[in-house]
Amino acid sequence: MIAGNLIRRALAVGTMLATTAAMVVTTQQPAAASALTLNGTVDCLNVNYSGDTRDWYASYVAVSSSPPSYSVTVPYSSMVANPANHSWSFTISLPGGSTSVSVSAICSGGHQADQVGWTNGPAISIPSWATTLNATWGCYTQQVYPGPYITGCSAQSYSYS
Repeated sequence: MIAGNLIRRALAVGTMLATTAAMVVTTQQPAAASALTLNGTVDCLNVNYSGDTRDWYASYVAVSSSPPSYSVTVPYSSMVANPANHSWSFTISLPGGSTSVSVSAICSGGHQADQVGWTNGPAISIPSWATTLNATWGCYTQQVYPGPYITGCSAQSYSYS
């Protein structure tokens, strides 16, 4: 009788362990956040289109996203010039889980070597379901008297898919 109780208890514990193991194996784990593709365009809106052609395109473009805090300078080799409006287009991958993105750039760098690019306006919010963001930023250059020229960029349009 004692042996029968021990066998029943051992079977009950074994069944419970087997059920727990089966639940652990079959429970779906959340998928890791996949990277987000950013198709971006940066347009220098108030450059002087006569004279030095170095002013026609941004001489520096950087993309920042968060979280996690991430910033990358977009290399010239990955940007495509759009001669119709003197803008750069690029495609980069942002870290999975990014919830916002912004751009800074330097325009009219051909004449003003001491510029600073900065973001003017709120970052673009990224919904959690988005896998691709198509965005255009417009940038304006202005002088901070008596200091250097600075370029501020703000989002002009964007869409998700």
